[in-house]
Amino acid sequence: MVYSQNKPVYANVAFHKIKPGHTLDEALALEKKWKTIHLIRRQAGIISGWSVYSILNGYKTPSIDFDYISVNFSSDLNTITQYPMDKYAALVAKDLSFANIIEETSKVQSIQYNVIAKFVDGTPNSNDLNSIISMEVFKTSIPSYFNYLDFEKQMKNVHQDRVNAGEIQEWSFWQTVAPVAEDSKGQFTAFTFYKDMAHLDAATNVMIDSAKKRMNLTPEQFLKKIDSLRTITQNTLLQYAMGTWNE
Repeated sequence: MVYSQNKPVYANVAFHKIKPGHTLDEALALEKKWKTIHLIRRQAGIISGWSVYSILNGYKTPSIDFDYISVNFSSDLNTITQYPMDKYAALVAKDLSFANIIEETSKVQSIQYNVIAKFVDGTPNSNDLNSIISMEVFKTSIPSYFNYLDFEKQMKNVHQDRVNAGEIQEWSFWQTVAPVAEDSKGQFTAFTFYKDMAHLDAATNVMIDSAKKRMNLTPEQFLKKIDSLRTITQNTLLQYAMGTWNE
């Protein structure tokens, strides 16, 4: 994931569901074709990046109702969903296989819903496309909203200590811009990057010690504070499938 220090970073996240009788491999083959289009969008300055993440080996909580996600990144919400139709027409003129890509895609998968999120804070990019990524969706109450937001901003330094110790590779925290309602999955999402599966079960000593040092909280106080501010509504393990980062 790419973050900017000077401009806001938004993510338009599409949650894809594979239709009966079709496979993830079919869907990803089509996404590979879409990558050509998204590269054109990036080169035109419409987006800063695009990527696809699939669920790793079915590791997900029961409420996860999608098979993979695709993400467009941009600093401009007005252009994040735009396509340069003149450039698309030129692409079709060169390769007719792109003419029916929308129809072909709709036969294999559908987009269940979309979410717009804004980057809040995080550690530097690890630039490891082979990471195991834990995606956690959080829900907080209205009275706790800003207190929780401030708490996660403080947690950045704790996660940086975890990175420095080799416990994790990267951490980022995102705020849902839209849609947000009572039936929403949550208002915030965190992505934690691990080097491999073994690191998922790494000792939490670094986090506990860091919270004590940086927040002056005992392990019991730290866990109680987390529990009072939010609940985890969804969790899944993702892996990078493809994107524009290495192009």
